Amino acid sequence: MIKKYTLLALISGVLSGFGSYLYGSLYQELTVIDYSGFIPPSSIFISCFVGCILASAGHALFVKFLPKIGDIIFGFLFAIISFISILGVFKATLPENDDESFYYLIYGFAIPMHFFPIVVWNTIKPIFIRK
Repeated sequence: MIKKYTLLALISGVLSGFGSYLYGSLYQELTVIDYSGFIPPSSIFISCFVGCILASAGHALFVKFLPKIGDIIFGFLFAIISFISILGVFKATLPENDDESFYYLIYGFAIPMHFFPIVVWNTIKPIFIRK
């Protein structure tokens, strides 16, 4: 079982990190603004990767200690944590910029990436974890 959770963590982490990186690259290209000074691409990838590792470990623990409802409780907690993590974007100190649209664009850049780990992890979980 540990092997399945490890594979799930590693594969979902790489896929969500890569997806976030692609999204970020495409967004920067389309908006013609370089966000790498504010949010480095390496931190985007690493945060997605770590998020999926923590998700796999958390799911394993919930299912082990709460076999009947652990999967449901974990699903709710993962979703709630993903939404709460968005608050960090709003609390971040943004660089000074005269163009007001920059602030709206940076939210559009950062917020969707918070959902890549939960989407990818839940999408490939049935391949590794079956009831």
